[in-house]
Amino acid sequence: MKTWAFPLAAGALIASPAFAQSSVTMFGVADASLRYLSGATSDNKSSFALTDGAISQSRWGIYGKEDLGQGMKALFMLEGGYHLNNGTSQRSGKIFNRKAYVGLEGDYGKVTIGTQDNPLWELLIEGWDPLTVGNYDQNEWMPVVFGTNGPNGGNNAVKYTKRYQDIQVGLEYIVGGVPGSTARNSGYVLSVAYVGKPFGVAANVLQNRDIQANTQMIYNLDLKYEWGPATLTLGYYNSNDKTGFVDGFLSGRGVTGGPNPRKDNAFFAGVAYQVSKPLTLSAAVYYDRATNVNGVTGDAGDGSRETYVLLAEYGFSRRTTLYGTVDYSVGHGAQRAEFPNGHDQTGVGVGLRHRF
Repeated sequence: MKTWAFPLAAGALIASPAFAQSSVTMFGVADASLRYLSGATSDNKSSFALTDGAISQSRWGIYGKEDLGQGMKALFMLEGGYHLNNGTSQRSGKIFNRKAYVGLEGDYGKVTIGTQDNPLWELLIEGWDPLTVGNYDQNEWMPVVFGTNGPNGGNNAVKYTKRYQDIQVGLEYIVGGVPGSTARNSGYVLSVAYVGKPFGVAANVLQNRDIQANTQMIYNLDLKYEWGPATLTLGYYNSNDKTGFVDGFLSGRGVTGGPNPRKDNAFFAGVAYQVSKPLTLSAAVYYDRATNVNGVTGDAGDGSRETYVLLAEYGFSRRTTLYGTVDYSVGHGAQRAEFPNGHDQTGVGVGLRHRF
């Protein structure tokens, strides 16, 4: 991570105490892995590929702040993701496809506007999800479909966050921007967490609306406990989705909302154990029970799926980590159709991650 200070007043090469408190930091992650995946096609063929990282996406960004005095700071962040195997952007046409926001921070908290993570997602990537949110489709599906802004993708967001001692509060509103309607493409997140040690608890409410103002409503509860070198996590999501986002992501094809909203009750549990200073072992289980899958009612629309993940990480330094992972996912009932081969997948990956 590289930081530059800018002590120059605009238009003149003279030092200014106010500008001396300004800085711009460049940061990023370079992460790639070799990945074997069974059941990758409808005829049950396997794949072996050089792909993105198992846990984190490669990205680069710029973060800046300016001390405005009296405890207040102005800040901005621009962050874009890229594929290390071919150098392309993760989203065509968007340079800063992960974050692009500006804001103010002071004793009252922090307000940011732009493209950004919502408060629930921030908790998950900070360790409330057992894998701090995986990056393969097979290990990230649960936090993605139940912890993001869904069809809105985190764009057009106004967010307020504040931490007071061990209490953390987050509020976010997604501005729809559709003429004649404040509901279409809008959303909100309410988040309250006790982030003390060794025990933590978080409760979140999230609503997403698509272009037709159909809603996805999510309720989430998370628990975290640190016990010596081990960290235990538990979580629950309840989702009622009228947008088709959950079905669309899990099936890999476009699904629009219909009269029979998909309903999910999802649970996760995990443990991370620091065996030694460089070596950490993690295990995670994700389980989901759904009704009205793909809009089908009755027994034909009922199903479940589960994922089991093992992860070993060895840190050569604070910035460079070698890792290996094994995962197994299986679907039952209506959720079998969410797998290319109609049943299950096994994945094995090994990769290298460097932070800068």
